Amino acid sequence: MKRVVITEVLPGMVLAKPVTNANGLPIISAGTTLDDAMIDRLKRLELTSVYVEGDAGTATGKTLAELEAELEHRFRRVIRDPLQQNILAALRLHLQQTHGVAGTEGEASTS
Repeated sequence: MKRVVITEVLPGMVLAKPVTNANGLPIISAGTTLDDAMIDRLKRLELTSVYVEGDAGTATGKTLAELEAELEHRFRRVIRDPLQQNILAALRLHLQQTHGVAGTEGEASTS
């Protein structure tokens, strides 16, 4: 399950959690496959995001690949600044470590 901002919801996605109104009453049940009409309805409800089935992400609902792409995009204008590139590398390593892809900071290198 992952959280997707409403502007990025696509037809064919399946709700992993019910959508509820301000009183907590379900208005669209979990398991509903979204189509264009349903997405328009969600936008009219002024929701910021929904939970859909898919890869487990972070607390933000994004996968590691999505987070890395977003990070690269944010640093795209400072590609020639060595200090900013060091910060980018540290953030990329942190993302990888928190997603179990890279070793942790305390691990000794064997090379």
